[in-house]
Amino acid sequence: MTAIPSDQSFQGHLLLLMSGIAAVGIQALMLSPLMPDIARALAAGPVEVGIASGAYGVGVALSALLAAPRLGQWPKRRAIQIAFAVMAAGLMLCASAFDWRLLVFGQFVTGLAAGVIIPGTYALTADLTPDHMRSRAIGRVITGWSVAMVAGIPFAALIADLLSWRGTFIIVAALAAVMIFGIGLLPRTEASAASRPVPYAQALAVKGIPLVLFATFVNMIAFYQTYTFIGDHVRHVHDAGAWLGGLFACSYGIGFGLAVFFDGWIDRVGPSRLMAASLFVLGINYILLPLATFNIATAIAYPVVWGLIQHVGMNTLVSYIGAAPQAERSTAMGLFSFVTYVAVGLGGAAYGSVYAAHGIFANTIAATLTLWIGAAVVFLLMPKVKAAA
Repeated sequence: MTAIPSDQSFQGHLLLLMSGIAAVGIQALMLSPLMPDIARALAAGPVEVGIASGAYGVGVALSALLAAPRLGQWPKRRAIQIAFAVMAAGLMLCASAFDWRLLVFGQFVTGLAAGVIIPGTYALTADLTPDHMRSRAIGRVITGWSVAMVAGIPFAALIADLLSWRGTFIIVAALAAVMIFGIGLLPRTEASAASRPVPYAQALAVKGIPLVLFATFVNMIAFYQTYTFIGDHVRHVHDAGAWLGGLFACSYGIGFGLAVFFDGWIDRVGPSRLMAASLFVLGINYILLPLATFNIATAIAYPVVWGLIQHVGMNTLVSYIGAAPQAERSTAMGLFSFVTYVAVGLGGAAYGSVYAAHGIFANTIAATLTLWIGAAVVFLLMPKVKAAA
């Protein structure tokens, strides 16, 4: 496997970009373990705290959609720095909340910031990386989600035990503030900025982008209609506490991170050739996943496999968009984040009642069918896209 060049400055740039994604991931994931403490302090119930979680997703989707045409016009480094400042302010609002409605507003503000940081970081990674190793670089950066998954939940729980849930928000706000300066160490890319906003239609006219966004929706709704409820399922099957849900999440995050070793293979084969196959294999995963949960050892170990496959599938999609012409790339990345967080909302909202009525097998069977239909569509249409390119 050809490695990413060992130039220290380039490796440092990737580490900073990965740290930015990890910071976003930590603040996105930490609400769940803090939910009982927050609800008790604000005299709220799970429904109200759940609304706050939903407000974050709405903020990301709305921000990504509105910012998408302008991401290529804005200096990306500066835009990400400003967004981290907004995120720090939103987290401090959450820390100072005396009512659950203020928590909802704070979460919405942090979501607005994340809707710029996530696509902006992916697009900046593509800008800074030579074409022949883009998948490897993007794979390194999206490993930030793995760092957040493995470290974020235990970190949030530990700080909440030592200080309080408010202390957790304050410390993560400080982390966001540190990232303002960290991102400032990256090279300037203002010279390549577009002279005007790039409209959605222009980005969607790039060969294959609509198909990739369709594949993104299929991938992410299958993921969230399962991941949202699988922890609850595992705990009920084994009559276990939150520790088992935490181990399950950490196992997934470890697998997601280990998949970085496959990123060079994606570069060599090409994202367009792997897209349909990755969706199909993910569908097989959702058949095996619920079967693995009935034994506690496989319930802890199998998510490593899930994380590996999910990383490859996600990197395939992001790398394809990263190869788009620079003028349209940022708008397409914004649309990618918008589609992702629409799927987040729909996956939890639409399949909560399915899970409650029929259990996790109903959710995972639906996920498999969704992915296999998506794989068939990509398999049939991608050759036509490549022929027209």
